[in-house]
Amino acid sequence: MTRSNLYITLSNGEAIICVSDSSSSPEQGYIVEELLLPLLTLNDADEELALLGAHCAMNELRTNATYRYEIDLQTKTVGFFDEIYFYKTDIFRKGENLTRRYTAYLSSIENKTL
Repeated sequence: MTRSNLYITLSNGEAIICVSDSSSSPEQGYIVEELLLPLLTLNDADEELALLGAHCAMNELRTNATYRYEIDLQTKTVGFFDEIYFYKTDIFRKGENLTRRYTAYLSSIENKTL
Protein backbone atom coordinates (compact mmCIF):
# COMPACT_ATOMS: atom_id res chain seq x y z
CA MET A 1 0.00 0.00 0.00
CA THR A 2 1.29 3.44 -0.90
CA ARG A 3 0.10 6.70 0.60
CA SER A 4 0.19 10.11 -1.01
CA ASN A 5 -0.31 13.59 0.36
CA LEU A 6 -2.40 15.70 -2.00
CA TYR A 7 -1.95 19.46 -2.24
CA ILE A 8 -4.89 20.75 -4.23
CA THR A 9 -6.06 24.08 -5.60
CA LEU A 10 -9.79 23.79 -6.25
CA SER A 11 -11.39 25.39 -9.29
CA ASN A 12 -12.51 28.32 -7.08
CA GLY A 13 -8.90 28.97 -5.99
CA GLU A 14 -9.20 27.48 -2.50
CA ALA A 15 -6.15 25.48 -1.40
CA ILE A 16 -6.73 22.25 0.48
CA ILE A 17 -4.75 19.23 1.62
CA CYS A 18 -5.74 15.61 2.00
CA VAL A 19 -4.22 12.14 1.96
CA SER A 20 -4.95 9.15 -0.23
CA ASP A 21 -4.34 6.09 1.90
CA SER A 22 -4.11 3.29 -0.63
CA SER A 23 -2.93 2.44 -4.11
CA SER A 24 -1.66 5.91 -4.82
CA SER A 25 1.24 5.34 -7.17
CA PRO A 26 0.15 6.07 -10.75
CA GLU A 27 1.06 2.59 -11.99
CA GLN A 28 -1.42 1.00 -9.57
CA GLY A 29 -4.15 2.78 -11.56
CA TYR A 30 -6.60 3.47 -8.76
CA ILE A 31 -5.71 7.07 -7.97
CA VAL A 32 -5.42 8.08 -11.61
CA GLU A 33 -8.54 6.37 -12.91
CA GLU A 34 -10.83 6.69 -9.88
CA LEU A 35 -9.79 10.11 -8.53
CA LEU A 36 -7.54 12.27 -10.70
CA LEU A 37 -9.14 11.87 -14.13
CA PRO A 38 -12.70 12.36 -12.81
CA LEU A 39 -11.52 15.28 -10.66
CA LEU A 40 -9.93 17.01 -13.64
CA THR A 41 -13.25 16.92 -15.52
CA LEU A 42 -15.11 18.84 -12.82
CA ASN A 43 -15.41 22.63 -12.69
CA ASP A 44 -17.32 23.04 -9.44
CA ALA A 45 -15.57 23.26 -6.06
CA ASP A 46 -18.43 21.55 -4.20
CA GLU A 47 -18.37 18.59 -6.58
CA GLU A 48 -14.58 18.46 -6.34
CA LEU A 49 -14.74 18.37 -2.53
CA ALA A 50 -17.40 15.63 -2.62
CA LEU A 51 -15.24 13.45 -4.87
CA LEU A 52 -12.14 14.08 -2.76
CA GLY A 53 -14.06 13.30 0.42
CA ALA A 54 -15.06 9.92 -0.99
CA HIS A 55 -11.44 8.94 -1.70
CA CYS A 56 -9.28 10.85 0.79
CA ALA A 57 -8.85 11.80 4.43
CA MET A 58 -9.51 15.53 4.28
CA ASN A 59 -7.38 18.22 5.97
CA GLU A 60 -4.66 15.74 6.87
CA LEU A 61 -1.14 14.89 5.79
CA ARG A 62 0.67 11.65 6.65
CA THR A 63 4.28 11.57 7.77
CA ASN A 64 4.62 8.11 6.19
CA ALA A 65 3.39 9.22 2.77
CA THR A 66 5.57 8.03 -0.07
CA TYR A 67 4.37 10.49 -2.68
CA ARG A 68 3.04 14.01 -3.14
CA TYR A 69 0.56 15.09 -5.78
CA GLU A 70 0.20 18.77 -6.55
CA ILE A 71 -3.11 19.23 -8.33
CA ASP A 72 -4.29 22.55 -9.73
CA LEU A 73 -7.90 22.32 -10.82
CA GLN A 74 -7.85 25.85 -12.22
CA THR A 75 -5.15 24.99 -14.76
CA LYS A 76 -5.99 21.24 -14.85
CA THR A 77 -2.41 20.21 -14.10
CA VAL A 78 -0.98 17.42 -11.95
CA GLY A 79 2.54 17.18 -10.56
CA PHE A 80 3.83 14.00 -8.93
CA PHE A 81 6.80 13.96 -6.53
CA ASP A 82 8.50 12.04 -3.76
CA GLU A 83 7.26 13.25 -0.36
CA ILE A 84 9.93 13.85 2.24
CA TYR A 85 9.14 14.43 5.90
CA PHE A 86 11.67 15.68 8.43
CA TYR A 87 10.71 14.43 11.88
CA LYS A 88 13.15 16.74 13.65
CA THR A 89 11.58 19.90 12.17
CA ASP A 90 8.07 18.56 11.44
CA ILE A 91 8.31 19.80 7.84
CA PHE A 92 7.12 18.18 4.62
CA ARG A 93 9.26 18.83 1.55
CA LYS A 94 8.75 18.09 -2.11
CA GLY A 95 11.32 15.60 -3.35
CA GLU A 96 12.28 14.38 -6.81
CA ASN A 97 9.90 15.25 -9.64
CA LEU A 98 8.30 11.98 -10.74
CA THR A 99 5.61 13.48 -12.99
CA ARG A 100 6.98 11.47 -15.92
CA ARG A 101 5.59 8.32 -14.22
CA TYR A 102 2.13 9.90 -14.07
CA THR A 103 2.25 11.00 -17.72
CA ALA A 104 3.60 7.58 -18.79
CA TYR A 105 0.66 5.89 -17.08
CA LEU A 106 -1.78 8.29 -18.77
CA SER A 107 -0.22 7.38 -22.13
CA SER A 108 -0.47 3.67 -21.40
CA ILE A 109 -4.19 3.79 -20.60
CA GLU A 110 -4.82 6.10 -23.57
CA ASN A 111 -3.12 3.59 -25.88
CA LYS A 112 -5.29 0.76 -24.49
CA THR A 113 -8.47 2.63 -25.42
CA LEU A 114 -7.39 3.31 -29.00
